[in-house]
Amino acid sequence: MPKTKSLGRLSFGQRLKFFCIRMLGVLFLLALGGTWRLRFRGLAFEQAVRSRGHRPIYAFWHGRLLALAYSYRARKIQVMISEHGDGEIIAQITSQLGFGPVRGSTTRGGLRAMRALGRRLLGGFDVGITPDGPRGPRHVAQAGAIYIAMRTGHPLVPITSTAWPRWTFSSWDRFIMPKPFADVLVRLGEPFYVPPGLDEKRREEYRQRFEKEMIELLEAADREIAAGS
Repeated sequence: MPKTKSLGRLSFGQRLKFFCIRMLGVLFLLALGGTWRLRFRGLAFEQAVRSRGHRPIYAFWHGRLLALAYSYRARKIQVMISEHGDGEIIAQITSQLGFGPVRGSTTRGGLRAMRALGRRLLGGFDVGITPDGPRGPRHVAQAGAIYIAMRTGHPLVPITSTAWPRWTFSSWDRFIMPKPFADVLVRLGEPFYVPPGLDEKRREEYRQRFEKEMIELLEAADREIAAGS
């Protein structure tokens, strides 16, 4: 299976292009995010996880990641980044924002990346994952999130963002970008623990339950932002 080129194997012109895209992407997000009015709900759920000596596995839908990238920057959260063609640019941008990219996805390099995320958790880092990324289907949680929670004992913490006013793109994930000076809400849900040693049938049951909780969290956040707009 072909792998993404490393920056060391790119020409000078290609490296310069990556550098410019990375810096422009970072500067754009910092400038845009600096205008937002941020609110948080459910931060006590993070504290509850840490009080038990665990690290959160933040799980968020692909289309809602932009405001999270801004609001959770510089926290050294280890995030799975796709090995598809645009993954290298995204990995470079997230690195500049203070995240730790772990390359892989549910469709390419997935098991290797899951094991790497597990090692980061055990090493004392928080981690993040998009259960429906990088290609969808939208709002369908893949099994990897349940697998890593089961294997490590650390809980999934559903998290979402929403905003008004905002742009909504016509991409598969209905990606949203808060407009300048938007009200932005980041909402967390209850920690979702997965018992060890589940068989395939039981893992699927937990996957469906977690998917339902993530969808309900997103819908509740959207209702709240709409009521306040």
